[in-house]
Amino acid sequence: MRPSTFRLLRACAVLSVLCSSAARGEPASCPQIDFTSEMPPIPADPKLVLNADKVDFNEGGQSSLSGSVRVSQNGREFAAEKVDYSESDQRLRTDSQTLFRDSRYAIRSGQTDYDLKLGNGVFLNNDFTLRSINGRGVAEKMSVAEAGNATLEGVRFTTCAPGNEAWTLTASTISLDQDTGRGEATNALLRFQGVPLFYLPWFQFPIDGLRHSGFLFPIVGNNQNTGFDIRWPVYLNLGSNYDVTLIPRYLSERGAQIGGEGRYLLSSNEGSLFGEYLPSDDKLGGESRSYIDYRHVGALSRSLGVEAKYGYVSDRNYFATFGGGVDLTSTPFLERGVKFTYQAPTVFRVEALVQEYQTLATTQTSSLTGLDPDPYTRLPQIRVDGLSKNSFLGTRAGLFGEFTNFARAGSVEGQRVIAQPYLRWEHDQLSWYANAQGDLSYTAYNLTNTDAGVPDAPRRTLPLLSAEGGLRFERLTGGGNVQTLEPKLFYLYVPYRDQNQLPLFDSGLPDFDFPQLFARNRYSGYDRVSDANQLTTAVTSRLIESDSGIARLSATLGQIYYFRGPRVDLPNFATPSEGGSNLLGNLEYQLTSRWSATGTSEVAPTLDRVQRSSVALRYRDPEASAGGRRFDLAYRYRRDLLEQADASFSTPITDAWRLAARMRYSLRDDSTLEAFGGAEYQTCCWAVSATYRRYLVGGVDRFNNGFYVQLELKGLTRIGNGFERLLPNDDFDSDRRSLGSR
Repeated sequence: MRPSTFRLLRACAVLSVLCSSAARGEPASCPQIDFTSEMPPIPADPKLVLNADKVDFNEGGQSSLSGSVRVSQNGREFAAEKVDYSESDQRLRTDSQTLFRDSRYAIRSGQTDYDLKLGNGVFLNNDFTLRSINGRGVAEKMSVAEAGNATLEGVRFTTCAPGNEAWTLTASTISLDQDTGRGEATNALLRFQGVPLFYLPWFQFPIDGLRHSGFLFPIVGNNQNTGFDIRWPVYLNLGSNYDVTLIPRYLSERGAQIGGEGRYLLSSNEGSLFGEYLPSDDKLGGESRSYIDYRHVGALSRSLGVEAKYGYVSDRNYFATFGGGVDLTSTPFLERGVKFTYQAPTVFRVEALVQEYQTLATTQTSSLTGLDPDPYTRLPQIRVDGLSKNSFLGTRAGLFGEFTNFARAGSVEGQRVIAQPYLRWEHDQLSWYANAQGDLSYTAYNLTNTDAGVPDAPRRTLPLLSAEGGLRFERLTGGGNVQTLEPKLFYLYVPYRDQNQLPLFDSGLPDFDFPQLFARNRYSGYDRVSDANQLTTAVTSRLIESDSGIARLSATLGQIYYFRGPRVDLPNFATPSEGGSNLLGNLEYQLTSRWSATGTSEVAPTLDRVQRSSVALRYRDPEASAGGRRFDLAYRYRRDLLEQADASFSTPITDAWRLAARMRYSLRDDSTLEAFGGAEYQTCCWAVSATYRRYLVGGVDRFNNGFYVQLELKGLTRIGNGFERLLPNDDFDSDRRSLGSR
């Protein structure tokens, strides 16, 4: 990068530091000494009140007040040892130290000339506190108008606490406009730790804590894929319920990029549009690259809702190059579609969907996740689900119906119609419950592009019968807590139908987990309905504290027993054999208010083989979201697929220093999947953070490295954006996401 370019970028970065508050307007957190705090409340009486130890009346209405002088009117008050007051024009003057205060300012000046009638005045050689943004400073001259507007000359300003001027802003003039909520500075110089950072002839900043258009704080870093990387957002507050953020970005290895995000919030609708465009990627011979993400959710009426999504990237390696998170770099698809939902209360629900995907998944990612590498487009899909409002002897009638048109170039295409009426019986008592459901599922296809000898209009009719029941036992322990025991049974019967000539539009095999123990079809989608003659047994026990209601301990164990092994299969997936399935066990233990542990395991019925397991230990401060201590240690295992360890922590080590780190390690491959480390130092008025990250971006041994440093001057930008998004969430059993990243 040329030196002149670097100087220009550095200038832009500092410019955005100065102007970032124009968009955020967040108050600083440093306590300021209010030299009027010991004075009594200001009277709001419109009458002029003068108090003094001594008053000398002169001719022409001139008065001299001395000794603990207090002058108040309309929420404004002056305090001094000597004040000259003119009754004819209601003007007061003093050449000694004066304290002035109102709802906006607290001013200590060496000389004052104030017109009480017009509500304006001049203060010379003063210290001031700007209450709205908790800032302070000194000025050679400060002129205040009745509406609270002010003009300061010869100013030095900061939001740091008294006795600490880590950063200061000096300016020839600063104008404060209460009507617009803005301040304007001219001939301004910003210093940090006494070192001049940048000079600006003019800039604006907020004084009311509200959102305003302007420059945001830059994000500067270095990445091996992009080189030197700087983003300089510009925020546009277009209205109270919609805004736009423009994000110019320069990447030394790639070129100049423009991005932006627009948001809107209406009475019954909300949405956002994000986009990035790089007109010429210097590393790819000038190829243009782009990304679009649009989301909308809302209600068209009390019963009709709409949801829309649109995602697009110019190439499947886009997120590996420009993205920063595992969730993006491993995402297999970008969804595009619109869904309308009509809900008639307690009666029926109708959904209409148009949906397609842009495929990003590699062959390796698809084989690991079990996802279709090229899912079908739905043009359209219409679903109806209705249930009778009233019941007869606890029984209600229902209907599920669906029409879907599946399209994919070069594949079998066509329409699928499902009609599935059912009867549902439910009964629930305090100590037990039972329910049963019988369905008759009819599925019809109208296909094109089928192979020779394969019917283009196959049909399938299947009855389904399920029944579930459970008991609820409770007892008081010796410590006065409640222990529960909740056994339950679930029986499912579905006769066998040969379905090998039916297409595979949307069916797949989900993970074998606790919801699958009680699923009425072992496959997802509707192209395959597994035959079944099986009984699920499960038991859950909880230990509940009587005083707090917290479940201190929860344990669940479940298994499916197949009276007959299923015969309906999917390519590349084995079907269960007759007998017991693997055992599923889950344990959650809240050790203390801060420490918790969880464990899930899938083992063979003979207990000699573990198919899948995960354990996690967590520590959370109650104030963790505000930067408190957190610690996570997790282990995940899936037989013949993965074995990973994940450790992370974030903790303040002093009042000023905070550290965070994370490592995800593949024990199976003996390699690091992700490593992150960061340190942050902050005071109440400024902060600096440094972050290093190394993460897998796709393929084998393809890693990205990034290093970022950020300086924040509080009161001008948001605090601490670097750590939390890189630490794990509270769901450690996210095998599918882990698979997608390796």
